[in-house]
Amino acid sequence: GDGQDLPYEDNSFEGSCISFGIRNVPDRSLCLSEMARVTKPGRNVVVLELTEPRGGLLSPFARFYVRHILPRIGGFLSGLKEYRYLQASIAAFPSPEEFAIMMRDAGMVDITVKRLTMGTAHLFVGKVPE
Repeated sequence: GDGQDLPYEDNSFEGSCISFGIRNVPDRSLCLSEMARVTKPGRNVVVLELTEPRGGLLSPFARFYVRHILPRIGGFLSGLKEYRYLQASIAAFPSPEEFAIMMRDAGMVDITVKRLTMGTAHLFVGKVPE
């Protein structure tokens, strides 16, 4: 369904998650609000997303990989030239700090951010308040 207009009642689910997809949602804030709306109080909203590596000694190498190597590998393996959009969509995604603020603004609390794979991905977890 449309993450910006989930067809479910409030407090319907024990948790909600999206992996490698929210960067493609036109209105991420609305999607986060919808995820929080359908999740029961005290339960988690979890987002796993590819991110631009920032900071750290190896981040220039990780950025090079995400910008140049990964799109080529993906395009080669999938056979789709459209796979090149990946780098642009990752670059357009907010920083982990900005995305955590978006989660807070969507009504979540106790937000944690875990950096994965040299910063090429992050796991965001927010709790729907009780």
